[in-house]
Amino acid sequence: MAKPDPVLDRPILWLSDRDVLTFRSLIEGGCLITGGLGSGKSSTSGRALALGFLRAGLGGLVLTVKSDETQHWKEYAKICGRERDLIIFNAESGLMFDPLAYCWNQLGRAGGLIESIIELFLTLLGIGKQQVKDSSEGRYFELAVEELMRSALVMQSATKKPPSILKLHQIISSLPSEPAQLEDPDWQHKSECGQLICFIRDNKDSFTESQWKDIVTALSFVEMWSWLDPRTKGNILSTWSGMASKFTYSPLRELFCSGSYSFTPEQITHERKIIILDIPVLEFSRAVAILCQVMIKIVFQRAWLKHQYASGCCNGAFLFQDEFSMLIHRLENHFHQVVRGSAIAPVCLTPNINNIAADEFGEHSPGSRTLGFLGNLSVKIFHSQTDISTCKYAADLIGSEYRYLDSFNASSAEGARASVGGTQHLAHIIEPIELTRLLKPDGENPCAEAIVHMAGRTFEATKTAANPKGLNYLRVLFSRDI
Repeated sequence: MAKPDPVLDRPILWLSDRDVLTFRSLIEGGCLITGGLGSGKSSTSGRALALGFLRAGLGGLVLTVKSDETQHWKEYAKICGRERDLIIFNAESGLMFDPLAYCWNQLGRAGGLIESIIELFLTLLGIGKQQVKDSSEGRYFELAVEELMRSALVMQSATKKPPSILKLHQIISSLPSEPAQLEDPDWQHKSECGQLICFIRDNKDSFTESQWKDIVTALSFVEMWSWLDPRTKGNILSTWSGMASKFTYSPLRELFCSGSYSFTPEQITHERKIIILDIPVLEFSRAVAILCQVMIKIVFQRAWLKHQYASGCCNGAFLFQDEFSMLIHRLENHFHQVVRGSAIAPVCLTPNINNIAADEFGEHSPGSRTLGFLGNLSVKIFHSQTDISTCKYAADLIGSEYRYLDSFNASSAEGARASVGGTQHLAHIIEPIELTRLLKPDGENPCAEAIVHMAGRTFEATKTAANPKGLNYLRVLFSRDI
């Protein structure tokens, strides 16, 4: 019999006196918590999971939407004696995180890989844009921005200095507007792109054959760019600048373009640090707050996936996201599919599954994309709910069974007859309406009722002599006072 893993088999949350959520069960794609407004998902089950992670000695990354989330996590850390492990990242903290500098300095085969930086920016450009079928025009501009970034990064890499969002934006925004500028000394002296081209020409002999071939291809793009129609160039530049120009101003310039980083994903998994991204969406500009937090999240997710967990190698980690639908990105599905191997437990709280369907997948109602994503999350906690799609999804997930429905027949002929019978019908084990009846907390009652489902598991507390196999769902009372 295999020995328990000291990391994976840590208890995180007891659901009954015989059923426990272990860290192992939570890394299998993650945990989804849904519930309507006032259902208690954040203050009861979400709080219980947060405290469970901290008491188990786990580090984690916390994204914030509500203004009071950072204060709540400070309280959680104090309760669990983990104040020293907190890292609060905001404009007043004096901390910095340059994502390009971090990516550029990574060891291994992917360290300094330009394509990984391009993927990061393309994902950021897609934030707020639903995953619907692209038009040919939209796809053209996405590919054009990709080529633009690739050429600028190749030229920047010739300096042997780590790239930054600020430097990349300066190069792109100073590209030649007409062919004659390429040989114009004034343009070469004043523009960032011109200075870089002069540096490359002066140091041609210092590059390897492979590097020079890449640089030649990049320079060819710059020449082609100078011939493009001004309207086409304007559309491509605006696609890039709409995202990148935000980082040219304070405080984003100091936070994300310093060339250094004050914390890393490895501090979470190996040093048990709890990093709070204190840039709440409801307090700051929605677009800026989401962009900054998702950028850091993507970098951390990619770093975690590079590291495959082996017993004793690290402590694992959690990723906590309340109002998850605001913080999702186009690579999220991939992360949840493979995160188990890296021992990361993502927790996603959202009012209902329609939010995920609409905000990220562009579906009017949960379709194959949304259901495919939700299928990756092995633990689901359903609080009180009035959203029809979420109620039906929970009922379908728990399943159906055949039941006898009574039937009665009577006739008034001379020999009056009556008959009673029954027929089997397939019916939900838990009807969708049951989710609307779950207990909600209020000023006097601190408890919230929820239905918990775990993939491939029946609950010990539901096993009886009449039903020794038990049920695949469990009704649980979570309290905000515990």
